[in-house]
Amino acid sequence: MNRKVEGYGLGTFADGEKVFAGLISGDRVIEIAPEQLGAGIVDTADLFTAWPAVREALPEIAATAATAGRPVSQLRILPPVQPRHIFQAGANYRSHVAEIIVSGKADDDQRTTAELEAAAEAMMDERAAKGSAFLFAGLASAMCGADDDIRLVPESSRTDWEAELVVVIGAVADNVTRDHALDHVAGYTVANDISARDLQFPAEHRPLGGDWLRAKNRPTFLPVGPFIVPADQLGDYRDLEIELRLNGERMQHDRAANMLFDVPALVAQASAITPLQPGDLILTGSPAGNGGKWQRWLAPGDVLETSISGIGTLRNACRAPEKATP
Repeated sequence: MNRKVEGYGLGTFADGEKVFAGLISGDRVIEIAPEQLGAGIVDTADLFTAWPAVREALPEIAATAATAGRPVSQLRILPPVQPRHIFQAGANYRSHVAEIIVSGKADDDQRTTAELEAAAEAMMDERAAKGSAFLFAGLASAMCGADDDIRLVPESSRTDWEAELVVVIGAVADNVTRDHALDHVAGYTVANDISARDLQFPAEHRPLGGDWLRAKNRPTFLPVGPFIVPADQLGDYRDLEIELRLNGERMQHDRAANMLFDVPALVAQASAITPLQPGDLILTGSPAGNGGKWQRWLAPGDVLETSISGIGTLRNACRAPEKATP
């Protein structure tokens, strides 16, 4: 896949000999040598720990990419950062919530689709005004890179996708207000939250709210990347367009402006639970159009392309489940 970034972004790369933090500008990558930007800055997570100073130095590095950089096509793209915490927002797009309500219509419900959609809008307006986002934790061990295969699991026959915009934290956020939340955001990246739905809501766990850990946190179930683009390189995050294609067919498409709880609300709510650390990730939810809507589940050989305008595209092929070790 041909990749390039307008302006510049940050990532983690491998060249067959070593793994390194790098800056990508256009389609070329400059290696950021250990401690080049300050004592103790070795990997990408360290860049965000020293973000105010690092951010000032990046434009000068980016200016050298055309002459000193290596083509990104020659490198393996790894998950761009290893976070301490991963927060994920569930049912956070208006289109997705409406889709859930309409598709979950009871057999004895006499309302039309239009009436159900109107009821969903009213419910979402009240929730946005008075309620809170549904947040849950993810595991960094589930992450994989922009071109890595997704390994399906043998115990699931209903595994699907969720394209998501990801917030990357750039300063410790401890119980911050929404008015100051964006001051703690370094940039944004892309994720695909792979979910085994038949493991998420098994009958035995349904009274407890479902098994989110088992369904969403298998190795390779969280492709992230390809790069982290600083917030000041993207403009208003609400204008970003999110798209997912399955084998070339568009299944999801929406704008970040249609979140139920916006980025400041999510950062503020997560930071009230635990102090967010530089390099931490917040997945902001997924639009309508995942497998449940289409009644189409992932199978070996499927190819998922998850894109966000201005950031880039993940391209992940699905692989057959591995045989159990004796």
